[in-house]
Amino acid sequence: MKKQASILIITVWALSILSIFTVSLSYVAMTQARYASHLQSRVKLYYLARAGVEKAIVELENKEESDYMAFDQPVLNNEELFKDIPLGDGFITLSYTVDEGALGQQATLYGVMDESSKIDINSMPVNILASMLERIAGVEKENSIDMAQAMADWRSPNQDPEVKKYYEELEMPYENKGAKFEVAEELLLVRGMTEEVFSKIKDSITLYGTKSININTAGFNVFYALGLSKSLSNRVIEYRKGKDFISGTDDDRIFKTVNDLRNIGFLFTEDSMQINALISGNIIKTNSDTFRINSLGHFEEGQSRVLRNITCVIRLRDKQKPEILYWYEN
Repeated sequence: MKKQASILIITVWALSILSIFTVSLSYVAMTQARYASHLQSRVKLYYLARAGVEKAIVELENKEESDYMAFDQPVLNNEELFKDIPLGDGFITLSYTVDEGALGQQATLYGVMDESSKIDINSMPVNILASMLERIAGVEKENSIDMAQAMADWRSPNQDPEVKKYYEELEMPYENKGAKFEVAEELLLVRGMTEEVFSKIKDSITLYGTKSININTAGFNVFYALGLSKSLSNRVIEYRKGKDFISGTDDDRIFKTVNDLRNIGFLFTEDSMQINALISGNIIKTNSDTFRINSLGHFEEGQSRVLRNITCVIRLRDKQKPEILYWYEN
């Protein structure tokens, strides 16, 4: 009897161990299956987003030759070309926002973004940087000049001993770079810069433009930072939209030369002086060769929408493949 009881106990223990092993094995298998599915989704999303980048590059390379770059051109604004484009069982969307007014109005456009619509902190002179800090970020005039000079010192290969000393004597010291900004967040290392100021200017700056801004694509904040009054900046934006007051439609008015900026209507003396300063200072232009691509790959997985984004900046070159200046995968 005792022998039978011992056998029964051993059998029960064996079955329990087998059950635990089976449950554990099932859990491992389910975990691996979920991981494989997740990995497959990541790969699929990557190639969807990558396909969006390649599509944008092809459209840029095949765009019609023109003396200007504006929102009437399909590569900058065309929902049919760039919104929810089906590919396999997923979709591709390329989009960006345009700053359209003093009250923070924004418009969403579908296509690639003109990088020359923003202020290049690697090449703009100190007076423009100071104006940007004062007008967009609300920095006091004296402080904005000091901060703008600090930005210029950071990117300059000519190291000022006093500037170098300031960074070396910080509680956690580091060097004044003495070279161009490579990422926008690098600004947070510059003397006087704060997260609050950076958050207010980050959407108006670039590292890949030139000393001149495309007046066909620049937003309100950029015009205001360049020295136009708020009212004049608004007038330029509204004139550009055409009679329907919507960017990127058939009735948009195009600046084909910088002198066309004088044709927005009646100008007071002060308005004319502000516009003339931009033209004579070679601060504005009407074309661009550098573009930002925000490509979003997405598809439905069960009841969820999964997505992946690739952001890059490219520069078009004659008879050569476009140069990739920036690449970021999110």
